[in-house]
Parts: sequence; C-alpha cells; structure tokens
Amino acid sequence: MPVRPPKKIEKRDGRIVPFDQGKIANAIWKAAQVVGGKDKDRSRLVSDQVVEKIAEKYGPEGIPQVENIQDIVEETLIEYGHAKTARAYILYRDLHNRIRDIRTLVDVNELIGGYLDQTDWRVRENSNMAFSLQGLNIHVSSAMSAR
Repeated sequence: MPVRPPKKIEKRDGRIVPFDQGKIANAIWKAAQVVGGKDKDRSRLVSDQVVEKIAEKYGPEGIPQVENIQDIVEETLIEYGHAKTARAYILYRDLHNRIRDIRTLVDVNELIGGYLDQTDWRVRENSNMAFSLQGLNIHVSSAMSAR
C-alpha cells in the first residue's frame, strides 16, 4: 500500500497550510517551459514522483517545510533525466531567494513613511538637506548604504 503524502506543509513565514501537489506540478511546468518543454502532462508525472518521495520521507502526519519540498523537486528532476528543467528550477528558486533577501533588507513603506512623516531621526539630523524629493532620494540612498 502506497504511503500518503503529508496533509500540511510549513511556509517560510511559519504558517501551516494544506499540501497542494498542483503547486509542485505548476512549478515544474514553468521551469520546463523556460527550457522549451511542451508536455504539461510530463510535469504532472514528475510531480507524482516528487510526491511519492515526500510521502516516503514525511508520511501523512509529517509537516515538511517549503525548502524541503523544493530540495526534493530538484533531486527528482535530476534523477529522472530532466537536468535542463532542474537548472531552470534552481535558478528560479535562487532568484526568489534573492528577492526575499532584498525585501527583508528594505521596508520601502517604512523608509518613505519615516521621511514623509519626519519620524526618522535622520531626516531632522541632516540640516544640509531641505525636505524635498531630492532629500527623499538622499534619505533612501543613505539608509540603503547603512544597511
């Protein structure tokens, strides 16, 4: 009797959400399209293989993290001869990691809001700069440099 996959997964922000094989199949399909793939059904078949490995590793009661699932997707793509798709998937994953890093580095709303409301001490501290668009640009640049 085959092992059932987990019912839930843990997102990066710690939320627990229902497991959705469709998201795995869709991610594989998008990576395949980047490298010229035309067979969407194959993406579903590969996602079946991924889910089988996830089920074996975590069982129905385990709660894998998104990163764990993505690692298994990469391994499965390579194992079943889809190296080009695996590369596209890895590059996409890396790009999104970088985007997340940038988002955590800068809270744009907080930075601009602090300038406009003049609640950030750096706005009042710089007596050489008028409160203006140029002042906002300098404020953002200096905050980015500091971080």
